[in-house]
Amino acid sequence: MRLSRFPLGGALLAASLLQGSASAQCNAPEVVKGNDKYNELVCEGDAASRSGDHKKALGLFLAASKQTTLEFPNVLLFGRIAETYAQLGQLREADLYIQYDNLSVLWLIGVVRCQTPPNAEAEVLLQDGNLLQSEAAIHMANVLCGPIYDNNDYFGDRDAESFVPAAKAILRYDALRREIHNISGTLQEDQRQNKERSKVQK
Repeated sequence: MRLSRFPLGGALLAASLLQGSASAQCNAPEVVKGNDKYNELVCEGDAASRSGDHKKALGLFLAASKQTTLEFPNVLLFGRIAETYAQLGQLREADLYIQYDNLSVLWLIGVVRCQTPPNAEAEVLLQDGNLLQSEAAIHMANVLCGPIYDNNDYFGDRDAESFVPAAKAILRYDALRREIHNISGTLQEDQRQNKERSKVQK
């Protein structure tokens, strides 16, 4: 989700978004400054997730992901959505959203960039000068790129301190990836045991 650029520098926007706000309604890491509707949905989703109602949480997180968040692409919820899909046993969807989260992290640190190829109108995602053509990359090009968002403005004024939120995002991505892997392993083991029990009962 994008709006026209804010007067503030891109690095400051990233930091304010990723660090959240003391005025947010809960302590979920996905909360942001200045968007009450978004924060309300995130916090309701967080509460539902904590209570074990993952189906309700998923609906709330998906609704929140459609909200605009300041002047910055709305990328914070991809990991949480991936985790929630995994909790529901929907591993394909979980894998797709963890790919979205991965591309977001790579974009945050400048490994993946938006660029308009020659003789083309729409921006695409490039990594090391190579076009990313996966389903996830095509989707994320629409999230991270576009004529309203100035890719060079965001990366032009970054310093070491501005990478702290990105570093936190990397650590969180790694933790989510391991958690989803554990959930997947548990589900597969449960399925195996159920099949064995079914054979015994027959």
